[in-house]
Amino acid sequence: MRTIKKALGVGLATLALTTLQSTTASAATVQPSCHTTGANGTVTVRDYHNGAKRISVSLQVDDILPDGKNAGIRLLTSNISTVKKWPWHINTKGNGTWMKWKTQATDSSGFGKIGVEVGRFEGSYIRNSCVRWI
Repeated sequence: MRTIKKALGVGLATLALTTLQSTTASAATVQPSCHTTGANGTVTVRDYHNGAKRISVSLQVDDILPDGKNAGIRLLTSNISTVKKWPWHINTKGNGTWMKWKTQATDSSGFGKIGVEVGRFEGSYIRNSCVRWI
């Protein structure tokens, strides 16, 4: 009876380890998004896994307030030692419009967490913003 339990336990441990390894090795798509007064935004990151050195990025921001201000979005990334704030992409088309950009990002140290920052701009001044990490 003990031999059967021991063999079953080893089999389950092996199965769990195999599942963990395949999950961490495969690339995924993540989509952090957030909402602030006047703007909604989403970053879609493809080819992502912890430690990836190159990712495909799609940014979309919606201007949702008729206030004459612009909506902006940017990618945020982190690794073990630093947080990087990538350049802003600004929707200048006005209320009720959205803009989308596609690009790639590389980091020789590898990516850890992925985030998004969405803001409402008056000229170069950020009136309000939100941040979301995955």
